[in-house]
Formats: sequence, C-alpha cells, structure tokens
Amino acid sequence: MTPPQISVIVPVHNVQDHIGACLTSLRDQSFTDFEAIVIDDGSSDDSPDRLRAAIDGDTRFQVIRQENRGLSGARNVGLNKAKGAFIAFLDGDDRYAPEFLDHMHAALVQSGADWVACGLRNMYADGGSDTHSTIHDAPVLAPDAGPRLWPLGTWDEVIAHFPSAWNKLYRRSLIEGLRYDEGTWYEDHAFFLRAAARTQTLLHLPEPLYLQTRGRAGQITTSDSDQVFDQITVLDTLAGLMAGAEKPSGTQALARLAHRLFYERGTILHDPGRRTRFLTAARDWLAAQGLPPRPGPDLPPGWALELTGTCPLSVIIPWDGQDDPLRVTAATLAQQSQAGFETLIVADDAATAARGADLACEAGLHGVRGLCSDRPGPGPARNTGLTQARGELVVFADAGDRLLPDALARWTDSMLREKADLGLSQFRMGRREDSPVHQGFHDMALLGTAAPETGPLPLNADRALALHCYPTAKIFRRSFLNAHGLRFGCGTRSDWQIGIGAALSARKTLYFAWPGAEGAEAAECRQLWTAQVPPATLARMLDNAWESWPQEIRDALPKNWAKRLYTRALWEVWSFSDLSAKQRSRFRFEAIRELRQRRWLWQSGPFDPYLSTAIYDLVTPSAPRP
Repeated sequence: MTPPQISVIVPVHNVQDHIGACLTSLRDQSFTDFEAIVIDDGSSDDSPDRLRAAIDGDTRFQVIRQENRGLSGARNVGLNKAKGAFIAFLDGDDRYAPEFLDHMHAALVQSGADWVACGLRNMYADGGSDTHSTIHDAPVLAPDAGPRLWPLGTWDEVIAHFPSAWNKLYRRSLIEGLRYDEGTWYEDHAFFLRAAARTQTLLHLPEPLYLQTRGRAGQITTSDSDQVFDQITVLDTLAGLMAGAEKPSGTQALARLAHRLFYERGTILHDPGRRTRFLTAARDWLAAQGLPPRPGPDLPPGWALELTGTCPLSVIIPWDGQDDPLRVTAATLAQQSQAGFETLIVADDAATAARGADLACEAGLHGVRGLCSDRPGPGPARNTGLTQARGELVVFADAGDRLLPDALARWTDSMLREKADLGLSQFRMGRREDSPVHQGFHDMALLGTAAPETGPLPLNADRALALHCYPTAKIFRRSFLNAHGLRFGCGTRSDWQIGIGAALSARKTLYFAWPGAEGAEAAECRQLWTAQVPPATLARMLDNAWESWPQEIRDALPKNWAKRLYTRALWEVWSFSDLSAKQRSRFRFEAIRELRQRRWLWQSGPFDPYLSTAIYDLVTPSAPRP
C-alpha cells in the first residue's frame, strides 16, 4: 500500500476530558492523506474508551496501548511506527485548527524547507484565548503575513523559536534516527536542538493553527513538583549540544536559554521550600557553567532580583482576626502570576497572627509570616510589617480586598524597570466586574482634560492632595519610605499620612491606568470608612501627619493643605457613617467649633475644591448649635 503523506503521533495519558475533542480535530482536517498513531501511555482514567469513541472506526487511526513510559517514550513509539514522508505531533489535550495539516504540508512542499512551525492559540478554561507567534523575540506577527524562512545559522537564532514538538511539521529526512530522551521532563528542547543542528533554516507560518489547552490539572508545564529539577538535567544535555561545532555563539545562546528556562520553571513554583531549593540549584548551575548570574533585560527584573537572592516584593496585610476577609485576600494572592513575593500578616497579638498565617496557607498562599504589632490598629500593624519586610517593594493590602491575578507582577516589574518610588493604580469600588472604577484621584480635573495613561505621572502638591489614599492599589519602594521616614498614622485615616507624604516626595511616580485591585464591600471590611470619628480626632490626625513629615514635605505643602484634608475627612464621615439626626447635628456643631478654635484651619484658604459646595453647607458658621 502507498504510505500516507503525513504521520501524526498522538500521545495520550489521563486526558479523558480532552481526548475526544483532540481526535475529532484530527479527523476533521481538510488534508486527509494522513495516518494517526495514538499511543495510550498507561492511562488510568476513561481515556481509552473515549479515544476509541472519538475514532469511531476511522481506519486512518491506529491505537497502541502500553505501560506508562512518559511523554518521550510514547512519542518514540510513534516515531518507530510512522510511515509518512512528513511527521507531526499532537498532544492528547490539544487540538489542531482544521487547516493545520493542509497549510503546513503545502508550505513545506512549495518551499522545499526541512520543517515548518506555526503560531499558537492558547485556550483557557474560562473560554478565553490569546495567540503567540511561537517566536520569543517576535510574539506578535500578523496572521496574514505569509510564510517566512527564518535563519538558523547560529545557536542564538535557534533558541529564538519555541522548541515544542507540536506546532511543527517535519520532513522525515530531517529527523530520521532522532528520538526523545526518556525518563525526564522538558524533553522537547534536546530533540529540537538536535533537529536544528541538521539544518540552516526554519519555515514559519504566523497563523495560530495549533490550539493548546492551558490550565489543565496535571500539565507538566504547570506542575509544582520536584520534577522541576529535571530542567537542570536537560540543561546539561543542551550545554553539550550547543558546545558542538555545528553552529557558533553556543555560550552566549546557552546563557540566554538557561535564564529563560529557569524563569519559566520559576513561574510555577509557589511552595517556598521547593522554590528556594530550585533558585539555589539554578544559581549553582550558572556558576558551574561560568554563565552570568543575572538574566538580560528581556526577562522580568523581579525575577532577576529573586534569582540573585533578593526578595522583590513584600505584601503586608493588617488583620483584625476576622476569617473570611483574610481568606478572600489570601486566595487572590495565591493566584498571582508572580510567585516570588513574601506575605506578612500582622495582628495585635502573636496568637492571632499565627492563626492568620495558617488561614492564608489553607487558602493556597505560600511564604506567609505572622507578625505581632507593637500597638493596636491597622496603621501600626502596617508599620510593623514594613520594619520586618525583606522586599525591594511593598504593597499594603487590606483584608477582604482582591488583587487581580497579574497585578503584582505588572506593578513590580514596571516599578523596577522605571526605578520609580511610588506606583498608583486604578481600582474597583467593589468586588464585582460591574463595580465602578475609581481612577485614584478625588479631582481628576487636576490631571488635565484626559485621564492619564499608564506610565510616569508628574505629581505636584495639588495632585498629591487630591490623591485617594486607598492603600491596596499602591506600591512603594521600601528604601524610599525608609529614607524619608514615611509611616502610617496610628489613628483614623492612617493611610493619608504615608500616601500623601509619598506623593509629595517621590522622585518618580508611575500610574497604572487599569484596575489592579478591588475593594471589599462587606460592612465588616469597611469599618474604617464608616466609623463615627469626631471632628477633633480628624483634626488631630492632621497634627500627627505634620509632625511625622520631614521638612522637605512640609515645604512642598500649599498654605491650605490642612483645611483641604480636614474638610475632606469631615465630608467622608458625614457621607459614609450611619449618623442619626441628633448625631449629625452634634457632628456639625463640633466641626464648626474645631474650625473656630483652630483659626489657621479656617483662614488658610479655600476648602478642598473637590468637595467645596458640600463642605461649605456642612461647616458654615451660621449652623445651629445642638
């Protein structure tokens, strides 16, 4: 019989929820002259029955069942059985686009190239997707740009491409005799380099013809296990291959590739002990190879810090002992795309702090420390965390708030790249997707006619005083806070002291024009907002802030700074506290009395322009006495 044009090798192991769609996508290919070699690699779930149901007697499909040998062993069995002039791979939890075989085969036949790669579409469990060209240095290519022959004359040019087996079609002649190294993870790399050593070019189609399932439980690329150390073994093999004479620039390319692979493995490691051991092993391997200890600028600077032994970020959570709000925040921190940060939970006593650390760990968060504050209240708790923090940067998150999954990574890397002291993010005023977005300033008119874009944001005194001081949506450089002696206050509005002080003294401030945090709406999480604080206490808050700020911050303040902040604090209590009619009358009387007694408040200039009408009605001297 005439052999098929293409042999497609499909390894299968415990992917019962995906194998049906996988094989259906292969049966539905517009190019039909193929054989499919399906290797059931010792599946213990319902994969064998489901794959046979999906094949439904199609004679192009051959099923081989074997004891589990791992992905490499399954692919090698397929290579030994393949009869086609061209060979492709399809993982059992992924899919081909209908034109995959047709477009890839046509491109190879027309070009005469040895192999061809295509773009990728990542498919997520929530129904979302995104695309990647599968070229590291050019992740976005126009899908209609057409095929391009990329040079592979140096190892630097080779490692620019994804080493994956599944987004390629190979001429049999290119990979004749090549097999995957068995008994290890991350086996694609060595096979890819051995194939690349035999040729000088790779044809590439920018179309996302391969559909990869992301986020599936049990995926090798997302498994936080000790098998991550297989990467060291694989790198030993790659170092030997790249030292060969087939192509130049082996040492330079090995350094870049090693740093990239260590970073990719590091993103999945959340267990602090395993992460620490892996970082140590990575540093030791780089040193033994005589390679640079820090990655180049193409990798996140937060990872570069961590790899060289510095914690990039500390997240500090003051906690009053309520379980549910802490669980919410810990769960969102556990889902962060940035894994290398520490979390400090600070409570009023050691027992509560220890219980908070346990709750956070139960929610999936690793690397948690419980600390005991030296004074009660959220401000002192945050200050205690700051004194114990190891991170280059710090975020002060309130229990009950949520941080979006990529917020910490984006904030951290932007702050480090830009060498900024302060970062301000938009935030949602609630934990629903339809909750209104706050842009971070009470009076956006002070920032111009258009909302600012993500990037550096110059701040003057007026803008600093208009800042919404909600702490969860901010990130600070720790050394900057310490250099200026900036701390949270001990009473009401304790975050104003550090937020406004930082805005006035930061050499460089970044603005993130997207909501990175969501504020809690539950009553137990909003007690600081709804507390019935007397006007005299609000005024003392300003006295405390003034006394805490260094002279350079005092000099930067306009004459009416205290009046603006005092009247804003009055308005917040008036608007958000549950005051009875009698309490409102008393509050208004005391607010006016405080202004009269503190003549410098009344005479210092206009009210906060954001609140002028409402505040004038509240504190007009003609208000009746209770």
